[in-house]
Amino acid sequence: MAVFERTNGGAQPGEFFGRELKFVQCTKTGIHTNHANVDSVFEKVTRVVANYSTISLIGTPASNVAMFVVEGLPSDVSGTAIVSELQTAANVATGGAGCVFAVFEGISGNTFV
Repeated sequence: MAVFERTNGGAQPGEFFGRELKFVQCTKTGIHTNHANVDSVFEKVTRVVANYSTISLIGTPASNVAMFVVEGLPSDVSGTAIVSELQTAANVATGGAGCVFAVFEGISGNTFV
């Protein structure tokens, strides 16, 4: 069983993912509309996120927001911040502007941080 460092300095046995988990939020008008369709906006955005990381969990999009739990997301790509890189790639994939991304490092209570 693996051991990982805890925030209080102790060690805790347990299982963990191989890379740091991050939470990725994409806000785009209509991303939840017909999200189960093969070539929906949600599907296109999902493919973009998968190009930059390993998706561990995908939430059902609602109210113009989609959430992903990912592993291995870099902080930048060739000097461009990952949020800007995701936004540009998603806007190209969806054929328009309006994709706004946020990347969160963790959860504190019921809030992403």
